[in-house]
Amino acid sequence: MVEPNEGCSLTVEQLQTIINDTDSQHQPKQCINGAEAIALILGYMGTKTVFAYAGTSELALCDAVDRQPSLELVNGRGDKESAFMAAGGTLLRPQRSAAILHGARGLTNAAGAVADARRSEVGTVFIVGLPSSTSVKYLPPHAERGLLSAIGTFVDWWWEAPSMAEIEEDSGLASEFCKKIVEAIETIAQMPTRPAMIGIPQDVAEMSWIPINAVVDVVREFSTPLANNHVKMSEDQDLSDAISLIAQAKKPVILIDDYALKYSGIVKAIDIFSKHINAPVLQLRYRRGPMLFERLRYEYVHNFVGWLNQFSKEHRELVAGCDLFITIEDRNIYRRVVGDLPESRKIAITGFPEKTIKNDYISESDVIVEASPTETMLRIVNALPPKKDHQWWSFDIERAARVTPEPADELVEYQRTGIVQAVGSAFVDSKQPVLVDDSQMFGGIISERYDLLPKDIRVFGSHGGFVGSGVSVATGIAIVERDCSVVCTLGDQGFTNSIQGLICAIEQEAPITYIVCNNGMSVSLTKQANATDSSWFDGGKRGYLKNTPKWSYVGLARSLGMFGVKVSVPIGPDEKTVAAGIAELHDAVAQCKNHDGPKLIELVLPSEPAAWRGIWLTQGFEQVEAITS
Repeated sequence: MVEPNEGCSLTVEQLQTIINDTDSQHQPKQCINGAEAIALILGYMGTKTVFAYAGTSELALCDAVDRQPSLELVNGRGDKESAFMAAGGTLLRPQRSAAILHGARGLTNAAGAVADARRSEVGTVFIVGLPSSTSVKYLPPHAERGLLSAIGTFVDWWWEAPSMAEIEEDSGLASEFCKKIVEAIETIAQMPTRPAMIGIPQDVAEMSWIPINAVVDVVREFSTPLANNHVKMSEDQDLSDAISLIAQAKKPVILIDDYALKYSGIVKAIDIFSKHINAPVLQLRYRRGPMLFERLRYEYVHNFVGWLNQFSKEHRELVAGCDLFITIEDRNIYRRVVGDLPESRKIAITGFPEKTIKNDYISESDVIVEASPTETMLRIVNALPPKKDHQWWSFDIERAARVTPEPADELVEYQRTGIVQAVGSAFVDSKQPVLVDDSQMFGGIISERYDLLPKDIRVFGSHGGFVGSGVSVATGIAIVERDCSVVCTLGDQGFTNSIQGLICAIEQEAPITYIVCNNGMSVSLTKQANATDSSWFDGGKRGYLKNTPKWSYVGLARSLGMFGVKVSVPIGPDEKTVAAGIAELHDAVAQCKNHDGPKLIELVLPSEPAAWRGIWLTQGFEQVEAITS
């Protein structure tokens, strides 16, 4: 029987008690509405925070979440902001946060955030409020035909709840509804993680039609925490073939993509594996677009030789001379990004083989092992005796890393180092340092000096290249994981496309520091335009790629009630002024650490090309040659 809801007070804790009580005579008989069922299942399966920017269709969902003591409802103050915040809140632990979005107008507004979550492989669930079953055919403003199927191309799993007419005809749909909610959460928790989307009509959310027993029966099957390292295991033959190739190899080389670093225990596994098979380890480096992502550390992986630098003669010879090339969790290892790959046999260890196959380096004679890279490497180690050979590679790792066709002046390099040291000082004495980058050029400078960051830092960037995601993603982490020390580095373009996310950060007193790099213009696009055709925008003289005149980032922050400070570091020949600016930046970072809630530093850097030499490649690696000296 379907009835208007009068308010259910059942909590997640009470649900757990019911589940533990196997006496069916004690089970409650009343029905709850669709919104309450979703809130109960979210809370039961580990979600802690739900970001929402509700319209009429989502009020029941928001109310149900808000009434759950174990759930926190946060007004994201925007559709894409709520989606990005939910994505951010799950970066350290999948399923910790979710987003509620408003029908067509909200979901289309947030489509870029949903797509970015998929590309960055973030495990969160987006719950979309749809028009009531009886009104959807009239296409009210928040309805569009085929909405979920269209936006569903940006997620790997989506489902739309049935209409009330269908529910009234089939009592079994209550159980099916609960199973689908559980399936969505189970999907986002599996490695490699990815988002899921659920659509629920307003009347389905508001009417009482789901027996509590249906919820109990479904979630009882999932009474143990989900293992977020689960991934489909490859065929035994694939693993055996990989073991055989490794056993025969004399000069194997390992190349990882930063996606691998999402797996629990992966760093230790890479260290054990690479030493066991006597292989150097390189990591893919992105040289334009978003450039700062999490990287391995020499302290933790003995055989790590740094970012892959195809300008380096040593790196090119190392790759070309190997007799077995092993990639780990490859997403973007294709020629434009990494240059020429060796002719040798190859093994790809990945949880997402489709994204490896697209990169066109795996032939029929090569091997793909579809499995958790952590588990696979340890299984290979257990299957093979350690190689006793002496280390077969030898070169100056630091020198190889520095090779570039566009070297900056030594003074400029020194000054960049001082700036990154100041940024790193934000994490001194912090429990869990987290850096979210949405800056591109500034991130490129930091990536070159990655070892100045704390050894245990987690670093996240947008693999979808969404300029304007950083503020909300970092805010989501800061709200959901309040024990973390969160810094968000931003470009001026990224900041102007994300300022709406500051409202929620202020309201929630999120413990976060935003550092906005104001270099006066889009330096990256100006450089790219000049390299393509120097006549474009008159070599940067026309104003399109420049920042908005009379716009003050720190002024905006202060007007919103945030602590803000402006620092200028004019990288260049005036050493005394630059040194004073870097000292002032250190002081600004220290001041931010003494203020609660969100803080903002506007870091003014020059736009002159000399200050940014070596950052942002204007050509792909299929177009460049190694540098011999």
